[in-house]
Amino acid sequence: MPASTRRVALVLLAALASSVACQDAAQKPEIEVSAAPVPQLPPFQQEIASQNAEVTLPGSWKYGYRVMDKVDTTTGAFHAIEFLYGGDSVTNVPARTLLVIRVYKKAAWEKIASGQGAVSSKLAEHAGNVYAYSIVTSNPYPMNTAAGLRVEAMMVSLTAQDSPFKIEFK
Repeated sequence: MPASTRRVALVLLAALASSVACQDAAQKPEIEVSAAPVPQLPPFQQEIASQNAEVTLPGSWKYGYRVMDKVDTTTGAFHAIEFLYGGDSVTNVPARTLLVIRVYKKAAWEKIASGQGAVSSKLAEHAGNVYAYSIVTSNPYPMNTAAGLRVEAMMVSLTAQDSPFKIEFK
């Protein structure tokens, strides 16, 4: 078969295959794939024995952090409760601070409150003390890693408009 005849045959074959494929596509209904809803864990309470209080956190925080309760004089505070991402020694992911609640005497807070607006926000006031919190401003872990994705979910749920985040005293 001459080369020109072969070319014509190939062009006709391609056109025929294309029209058959288009007809098949038109006949097959499009399959819709939807993601299953992500289960939302209910909020839970973390006891802070040193302050005789409980902090309510979003469910996404469950099993994802550890607490350090300590004396802290940063910015005039006298106590701090730090929430660190749990980290993972197996994958060599270090623990990093995500949230800090600092406790100030009311007079000390009033002196520094105007300068703390961008750094700390008042969470509660109890027994002459002010409880103010600060959060990380950027994810301390690389994007698209297990730690990065988990921390992102934790922080989004903490800062959401309907977040259950609060402190209550016993």
